[in-house]
Amino acid sequence: MRMVLSAFGPAELAYAARILGGCILAYGTSRLLGISEGYWSLITVVIVTQPDLSGTVSASRNRIIGTLIGAAVGALALLGREHGLPTLPLYAAGLVPLVLLTAVRPTLRLSCITLTIVVLASGSGATIILPMQRVAEIIIGTLAALLVSLVHLSAHRATGDSA
Repeated sequence: MRMVLSAFGPAELAYAARILGGCILAYGTSRLLGISEGYWSLITVVIVTQPDLSGTVSASRNRIIGTLIGAAVGALALLGREHGLPTLPLYAAGLVPLVLLTAVRPTLRLSCITLTIVVLASGSGATIILPMQRVAEIIIGTLAALLVSLVHLSAHRATGDSA
């Protein structure tokens, strides 16, 4: 047990605290806003929070751009489904260009994940509602991760600490 605990220095504990703090903030915000599937905001916190602020900013940017692209393609697929087209071909038609985009820009791979969630995990609600909810959940998680990381950086700059 001691050997396991020795792996956690101040930097690792601070990183873990930022992830935990971001999750708490994202969860609370999602609950306050009445978002039913707020767990996507927590998943986003874990995805975008990096050991350093520049990494968190970069991952946040990639997450938001990928989400917007995937949600837009997913909304088009859902519109097609509303007009009687079968889901699987619509999903495939949306996935192919996103996979090609990912091959050129790997940082946008989350567009494929968002498309999958929007098209294959969608309920029977209004077409535009689900993609918009996903975007809102991702933005909540991203903002929570950025805010906690900025607060951490400010606190450590104030004390002269580099953790």
